[in-house]
Amino acid sequence: MKKETNTSPAKKRGMSFALSTIIVGIGLIVTKGSGLIRDVLVSMKFSEEIYRDAYMLAFNVPDLFYNLLVGGAIYSTIAPYMSAQLAVGKEKEGVKTVSKFITLVTIVMVVVCTFGTIFSVPLYNLYAVFQTVKHPETVYLAATASKVLFPQVFFIMLAALCNGILISYRRFTITSFAPVLYNIFVIISILLMGGNTLLNLTLTMCGLFVAALFNFLFQYLLGFKQLKQFRLNFHFADKEFLQLFFRAIPILISASVIQINNIVLNGFALQFDSGSVYLFRNASTIWQIPYSIFVVAITTVMTPELSGDYKNKNYSKASELVSRSMKSALFMTIPSAVFIAILTVDVVKAIYQWHANYTNDNAATAAVFLLGFCSSIITATVVHVFNQAFYAIGKTKLPLFAGLIGLVINPLICHTLITLGVGLLSLPLAYSVTNICQMVMLTIMYCRHKEIAPHGILGFLLKAGACAAIMGLVVFILDMFLPAQGGKFLQLVIISVKGIVAVVVYFAMAVIFRMPEATEWIDRIKTKLLKKIAAKRV
Repeated sequence: MKKETNTSPAKKRGMSFALSTIIVGIGLIVTKGSGLIRDVLVSMKFSEEIYRDAYMLAFNVPDLFYNLLVGGAIYSTIAPYMSAQLAVGKEKEGVKTVSKFITLVTIVMVVVCTFGTIFSVPLYNLYAVFQTVKHPETVYLAATASKVLFPQVFFIMLAALCNGILISYRRFTITSFAPVLYNIFVIISILLMGGNTLLNLTLTMCGLFVAALFNFLFQYLLGFKQLKQFRLNFHFADKEFLQLFFRAIPILISASVIQINNIVLNGFALQFDSGSVYLFRNASTIWQIPYSIFVVAITTVMTPELSGDYKNKNYSKASELVSRSMKSALFMTIPSAVFIAILTVDVVKAIYQWHANYTNDNAATAAVFLLGFCSSIITATVVHVFNQAFYAIGKTKLPLFAGLIGLVINPLICHTLITLGVGLLSLPLAYSVTNICQMVMLTIMYCRHKEIAPHGILGFLLKAGACAAIMGLVVFILDMFLPAQGGKFLQLVIISVKGIVAVVVYFAMAVIFRMPEATEWIDRIKTKLLKKIAAKRV
């Protein structure tokens, strides 16, 4: 008798976990690289710090509405739900339910974008709750510029809907490289229209609107084969749809909590000197580079896989998947945190100091923020993996609970530290402590589900920590004898040398400790090299 299988057609046509992760990772690297170019150009074209801050601040409220109403639910609800339906052969039912979800969020976003465009100034005046805002004109400029960003959010939403659906069909190449197109249009907009006037700021935002439109069209046209099935459907009185809707609500709130914390921290940043909002964003971007490249790449592939395994009750496979994802992510983020902590100023200068507008004082301020964020590279890894694992198995209320706790802890700690005179470091430290609390809560709650809990994590952490400590000592000594100096090219060469030494030392120690996360990468490289040699001989 022929053995039946629960593997969905989409999964059969899909790529392997490793290959999918690599593709997503490459896409994220290119996206992050183009995003860094975009942020560097902000300091070049907006030479006055008040306009840099206004540019960054303009995104806060539109992003909050996006996350509150759509953002987190699209990827964390649609992708797991549709993946589970594909895994059990219920594609048509899944398409019908998701179409209703798309219809609802489209209606809501049209209303919200209209509201935000009309009332942007009163919304931004809420920053007055931070009584010691030093530069209220920055808030006014941001509010005016955001009038264009609210319509942009509508097309960001459409692109995210395409992204969530295509991920469930494992079309990772399209979803990984679409943001690059967006960043390219943003870069062009800043280059052509950036400047120190309200008109220049507004025109730049118009360019971002065009970028969002093309980002949506790129994904829709290339993924047309899958996306054409989804049409507007106003029949909301459906049990399956209501279940999906109520599952999405905790995710929506969880996603908005992150943005609310960001708004709160930016509000505190407005209490310091002009330019602090922009430099705080610089530090946030840097620490999120390893987090985004490694962690998001891994969980993007993990989530639909885990959803299918859990739906089919393959609990041992689900546990192994979460374990492998957690270890793979931490294997790369732990040494990244140590390397950045040792070379904070050098890292900031290497990435952002390409023009005289970005002074050494700017770099020093951003480095203070970055130092406080370093532990978040590790803790946010654990938080994100567990959050996505909870979403994949349909238990969305638990991440919400952890997020709400963080919403209380973050401003409380930040205010306390500022009152105690900790200064700029108060902002990232508050965020880091909040992440630690969330990590502890999520770990305890997820590991209560013993059948799908990750295993072997403690032993892995001891080995990875030892490898990172030895690597950090070597980099610290090397930095004493080879400090970053000279022109820009020489600075980049020196920090690159330190980076290469760090990678070699870390992987060498990981091999000595027989960590499979290191040997797997080495084996893959050996296999590819051997194939190339064999092909040349033929």
